[in-house]
Amino acid sequence: GVRHAWRMSPDPIVAEITVPATPTEAFVGFTAQMGEWWDPLLSPEPTTFTGISIDPNGPVASVHGDEQYVWGRVMEWDPIGRYTQELWLWHPEDEATVLDVRFTECPEGSLVRLVHSGWLPGTDELRERFTVWDDLLRRYAAHVS
Repeated sequence: GVRHAWRMSPDPIVAEITVPATPTEAFVGFTAQMGEWWDPLLSPEPTTFTGISIDPNGPVASVHGDEQYVWGRVMEWDPIGRYTQELWLWHPEDEATVLDVRFTECPEGSLVRLVHSGWLPGTDELRERFTVWDDLLRRYAAHVS
């Protein structure tokens, strides 16, 4: 019931989009080319944002000229269907959330399903900032189309 809502962890954010690409192409567009479709506003310094660097074995960082701000860590890198990373863009690393993206074949190309989970109780305001995944996925789809 509502009485206990304050004790609950917020639900995962789920967003989906279909793109006219194979799962592997969709994966590459999402990962290697993330900096090309990511919204600079979703970075520590939008005015200096130049891209995103992803190390398949480690850190995810937004690139600002010569500087990098690490805000994630790759957990799973599977070019035929799955990308998972820890994410702490606006929250402490020890409260990292988890971004899990799956790429599956469908008649139109690939279905890209993103689940952003791991929210701690009391992080509703933070979670609100990430309800932009639908917009981001539209930017992503335009990029890989």
